[in-house]
Amino acid sequence: MNATDRETAEHHLAIWEGFHQRPEVSPWAGRLSLPAEVTAMIGFVLPVEGAAVRCALADALARLDTSGCLLPYPPDYWHITIVPPALLAEAGRPQPAGGPPLLPVSFARQALDQARKAVRGAEPFEVSVRGLNAFRDVLVAVPYDGGRGLELGRVLRSAIPELPERYHSGHDPVPHISLARYAHGDRLETLAGLLEGERETPFGRFRVERLEMFVLPVHDGEPGPVTKHEIPLGRP
Repeated sequence: MNATDRETAEHHLAIWEGFHQRPEVSPWAGRLSLPAEVTAMIGFVLPVEGAAVRCALADALARLDTSGCLLPYPPDYWHITIVPPALLAEAGRPQPAGGPPLLPVSFARQALDQARKAVRGAEPFEVSVRGLNAFRDVLVAVPYDGGRGLELGRVLRSAIPELPERYHSGHDPVPHISLARYAHGDRLETLAGLLEGERETPFGRFRVERLEMFVLPVHDGEPGPVTKHEIPLGRP
């Protein structure tokens, strides 16, 4: 395990200890906490591929489902975020006071074109997935890639300076794979006990051969159907 993966492990341990000492989650309310002006979000992710890893994660969710506390994401949603989402708004909309910057909707096409150029020639790499963790608003699996995903994020932000370094909530990105939202806040004792047994479960490895840029429309905080744009790795 290199220094970057050790740092990932330390971040997840700190998050787990905070949850374990004082379990608290935010049940999914059906709306994203965003400024009212936001009409879409875009971000760059590594899709989780490989049948063995996906089956192992699905089996873990089935084991945890007895808690009655989870709303699982479908497997085709599973990903590792390498650039936190940028927020888009219609041209001419005023910037929210004190909030995150809003970019024009036209930025999505520009970002996709620049991203494809920026990662041209970047090589595919392996990701190992081990252990589960409880963030405040989502259950996650923990990926280790030797820092390759974070490096791709830095390459993209260098080529596209408008992309954010942090989430709009102010949180720094920690490598994770979101698996499920929380359905209830009153069934945590059962979930926490089940999670204790999954903290170091190995889920296998998968090979990253492409990135995706997603575009998620938003209307009054409610997410719409996502569009995904493929960005292959390993091509000159």
